[in-house]
Amino acid sequence: MINEVTFEKTPATTVPTNTIAEAWTNLLRDPGLFIRHWNYKGAILSGALRAPIFLITYLIARESIRLAIGAALLQFTFRFLFAGIGGAMIQAFRRVEPAWKALFTILLIVPVISHLLEFSIQFSFAYATGTNDHTDEAITRSICVSIISALFTLFIMRRNVMIVGEAESKSLLSDIIRLPSLIFHFIAFIPNEIAMMIRRRELTTAILSILAFGVFSQMLCWAVTNKAFWTFGGGRNIPFIKFWGIDGIILMLIAIALSSIVLKRTDKQI
Repeated sequence: MINEVTFEKTPATTVPTNTIAEAWTNLLRDPGLFIRHWNYKGAILSGALRAPIFLITYLIARESIRLAIGAALLQFTFRFLFAGIGGAMIQAFRRVEPAWKALFTILLIVPVISHLLEFSIQFSFAYATGTNDHTDEAITRSICVSIISALFTLFIMRRNVMIVGEAESKSLLSDIIRLPSLIFHFIAFIPNEIAMMIRRRELTTAILSILAFGVFSQMLCWAVTNKAFWTFGGGRNIPFIKFWGIDGIILMLIAIALSSIVLKRTDKQI
């Protein structure tokens, strides 16, 4: 009985994996994958997520509603088309081991290509409408979304969600139902990993990971809000949160503490 339960809980041994070289070879030898695995799920969600960024950016800048909607529709159309292709590429790398190689490839290729095209399209729109100042702001925010989106897409595709054209594919509705749980696990992933490092006494790696997250989160917030530090009351600095990356570090330490509590309770239940 124990062997049966253990076997049922370790299906990963039967899941085929490939190397980064094999994934590239398969993709280059069969470009038709971009058509067969054109990810309509990612196309719909990406368009719906990115269009409001441009809509809100133009409205904040007090442009006309017509220009704001025009910029949003242009972005939706571009994202709908490109996200399907980008999703197909990410899906082609979802079984690569070790996972960091797939992650590095996706973060290097997908955002770079998409935002070069995005900048060309949106800059043309901005030039024609005389709203060039808003393009840079909107695209900067869009790049931040792309980084998180690429990370999250690979994370969920490795769990058979938001994939198309494969035996494990489910309906879009089924995938959307699973997203809230996966979002939680995605957010908890880094704190859990660092908490495990601390438990294994890998303190140097844990400290470097916390510092790296602090810098990364600070840069992300700066790009999105155009403010280098957290502020309140119209721009006053928050006391003791004026050092680069400290806000992200504080949040990560809180998340690690919560993760450690959960891990200890799990150990007691086992």
